[in-house]
Amino acid sequence: MTNIIEVSRLELYSFFVKYSILDNYGFTAGAIHRVFRKLIPRVGAENSFESYLVSLISKKEDAIVPSQKIIKHLLNNSKSRQSVTNDLDKAIKVLSLKVVSFGLDHEIQKLFYKLGIDSSCYDKLAVLTTVDQVSDKRSDSNLEAALDEVNQTIIDLRNKKHLVGTSLHLTVLTKRVLEHLKRTKDLVMLRSDLDSVDNWERILSEYILFIGSRNSLRKYIGSHIDLLALEIVEHTSNKGEKYVADDFIEYKRFFRKGLIGGAIIAFFALFKILLDAQGLTGFSLALSYSINYGLCFIIVQYIGGTIATKQPAMTASTIIKHIDRDNDLQIDAKQNIILLLRKVFRSQFISLLGNFIMAFSLACVIAYIIRIGIVINPISSDKSNYLLNQVFPFDGGAMFYAAVAGIFLSLAGLISGYVDNKILASNMTNRIIHNPSLQKLLSKKHRELTAIFVKKNSGIIAGNISLGFLLGSAFLLSSILPFSLDIRHIAFSSSNLGYAVINSSFDFVTILIAIASVLLIGLVNLSVSFTITFLLALKSRSISLSDLGALFRMSIKDFVKHPLHYLIYRSNNSMSIKQNS
Repeated sequence: MTNIIEVSRLELYSFFVKYSILDNYGFTAGAIHRVFRKLIPRVGAENSFESYLVSLISKKEDAIVPSQKIIKHLLNNSKSRQSVTNDLDKAIKVLSLKVVSFGLDHEIQKLFYKLGIDSSCYDKLAVLTTVDQVSDKRSDSNLEAALDEVNQTIIDLRNKKHLVGTSLHLTVLTKRVLEHLKRTKDLVMLRSDLDSVDNWERILSEYILFIGSRNSLRKYIGSHIDLLALEIVEHTSNKGEKYVADDFIEYKRFFRKGLIGGAIIAFFALFKILLDAQGLTGFSLALSYSINYGLCFIIVQYIGGTIATKQPAMTASTIIKHIDRDNDLQIDAKQNIILLLRKVFRSQFISLLGNFIMAFSLACVIAYIIRIGIVINPISSDKSNYLLNQVFPFDGGAMFYAAVAGIFLSLAGLISGYVDNKILASNMTNRIIHNPSLQKLLSKKHRELTAIFVKKNSGIIAGNISLGFLLGSAFLLSSILPFSLDIRHIAFSSSNLGYAVINSSFDFVTILIAIASVLLIGLVNLSVSFTITFLLALKSRSISLSDLGALFRMSIKDFVKHPLHYLIYRSNNSMSIKQNS
């Protein structure tokens, strides 16, 4: 092993640079490389400081946390000091050039231009990476300023990427460039004070963490899951803004939209009952159910209604966006987040109430009209008992099936956001307008209208159709699972309850229990869908649940003190927060 006295003769360039261009491979190749390196570890150059650190870790010596003694030997004479300085200058130059190559890439330049981001700082950084400039310590302040400007352009790009869409590759790339920037700034700080123990120990400790995890397959997969989650939820967080009522006018509008959604669902719940009467089974029944659900959701969307259970998948991402408003993985402005939670919950509540009231009451009216003999009644007494039993929490399995529906609701919301993002990221609008084949078939005006329709509606249609097929086909899984599987959705369950109570005789207590059960189904639908999306959004920003402890306690305390503020809009809601704080 390299002795402490020999440290001064080690090469530090690879240690300073830390990142290699050879590591810029795809996910699968990266995973294979890590498995291979686990089995047959790399052997570094004998004269590198990097190998020295690896040997310390493998021996589990006390020097894993670098001591002042090691730093002293690195700089023990003018020759070794000059060698360290030369390696440091070269590392700063190569990392800066990697950043510059990113910023001056023609595709990145297009994004900067489209988003109105000034990218002239990359030209400044390119000038500052010349040999004379890098080796001149007097330029350190200019270099740090340029690095800060570059860092801000990437943060702006990530904050505005919902306007142009993003990809996993771009997400990975911007994350890597931010890592390069941080490393470069650390090296510039070290060069400005080469004898600083704090500067050395910060860089050494970070590097030790890096080499300790660079072959970890678990951490590698986890980091890519974080990035994939970020790509998926980022777009839904911006769409979620429209599902939050900011004032009493919007609050009433949410109720009206909930009523519209409930009315449409009442009719499609009847269509589903009629489909049951056709004697279809298996795939044919699943396809019929799926089309019925999907068509219902699309019609509700396009006539201006809302389905409350679809909102949590969007609003959960919105809450995370506000928790980390500065995009620095920190919890920001807890009191403002509490205000947002109030808005989100009462918006969800009033939409859900609108769905329930209209779906139940209109189903009762339709069932009564059918019962008095205008048309043949498809709902027998046995069917009514079956529909009623479906909503009971335990005997009918409603709670478990409602949770299954919540999972599907969350998944459909993510699919919707993913498709919207891909439409933007692939520049689909311009590709449709300038498509040579379409130019032969459609005028420019019609191509533009088509492009606008695709941009605005692709995610909506994809989300609604996917949700329809998920809900409609769930029961097919019962044939391959050791237990039966189905779904319970509050709006459809509300309608089913309305059709059941009019077509059979039930005592008042049973009806009250059934109504409470339907509301409980809605609560499970909302909570499961919200929780899944919320956890995924947390994962996307690397925020742990423990980081949310204080915020969680604060929100519970606020809910206990002011429960009505989470259900009913009041003009003094915001004042209550200030009083609590």
